Amino acid sequence: MLWLKLATGGTPLSATAAPVSTAPTDASLVEAISVDTVDQIERLSTLSGHSDHVYGLAFSGDGSKLASTSADKTIRSWDVASGQVGHTFSIREVAFNAIALSPDGRLLAAAQAIWDVESGQMIHALTQAPASVAFSPDGSILAVAGPEQPIKLWDVTSGQVVYTLDNETVDVTHDIDFSPDGTRLAIGGHRYDGTVVHGMVTVWQVQNGQFMPSFEQEVTEGIHSVAFSPDGHLLASAGTEGTTGLWDVATGQAVHTLHGNSCYDVVFSPDGSLLATSGCDLTVKLWKVASGRLVRTLPHGCEVVSVVFSPDGTLLAAGGYDHQIHLWGVPR
Repeated sequence: MLWLKLATGGTPLSATAAPVSTAPTDASLVEAISVDTVDQIERLSTLSGHSDHVYGLAFSGDGSKLASTSADKTIRSWDVASGQVGHTFSIREVAFNAIALSPDGRLLAAAQAIWDVESGQMIHALTQAPASVAFSPDGSILAVAGPEQPIKLWDVTSGQVVYTLDNETVDVTHDIDFSPDGTRLAIGGHRYDGTVVHGMVTVWQVQNGQFMPSFEQEVTEGIHSVAFSPDGHLLASAGTEGTTGLWDVATGQAVHTLHGNSCYDVVFSPDGSLLATSGCDLTVKLWKVASGRLVRTLPHGCEVVSVVFSPDGTLLAAGGYDHQIHLWGVPR
């Protein structure tokens, strides 16, 4: 593995406390979202505070915190139970898939910085332009993938770049995701051959630094989002033209192709039975993974950019063009 020296510099970013009163959501009052409960899903509450489109969402590992990023150039850290904002972090530029919470919920990361969630203090100033970010499952590494830049792996403790990954298959990277066991990193984006855009997904093996066979999906603009299934056997890729691919990671073979909303985001439920997609048709769609069948459509009234399940599967958070975050669940 090639170890590289950290590029220094970067403008400090600010964080200010900004409590907002919203309707609380008590996870003890809802049950897990699954194939068996999908017909019972209701909108439970709405988190309001952003003044522009919501572009990204991330739950902490214990589900107690939710982070959101917006075109208003802020990141907000929410307490899920109370609906209150702990801190509001100012950022210079915003991108899709641009925030992540560490598995223990202690750290919040964007391409520009890593912050302590409780204190609001910046831990490390990074040097990246707007980019997709992902924590490794053990929280020790932050992967940062700029649209037309090499992927950099940062050591979270030291703030040093420990590896730079050049991916020649994908010209422009839109999203990245670690496998649940941390051994693989999925990279979604597109390759342009001078005439046609090819949506591409490639998987990098962290342990030996090798790439697995790439998955090519016919799309008009590229792969906007990628997600591993909880067992790591499947990989979902959301195409901007309206299809979502489900792939067998080991073989590279397509399992299902889902035709629905032109997708901004895709995520598996924690039990692996459902796949949620969000897009331009003003809905979140829920698909049964085993069959590839659409089982529920959740209307939003606006374009939905980001969707994420809480780790225990009791909540589904979605945000988009109406500046709000909607929390869905199954009341007991």
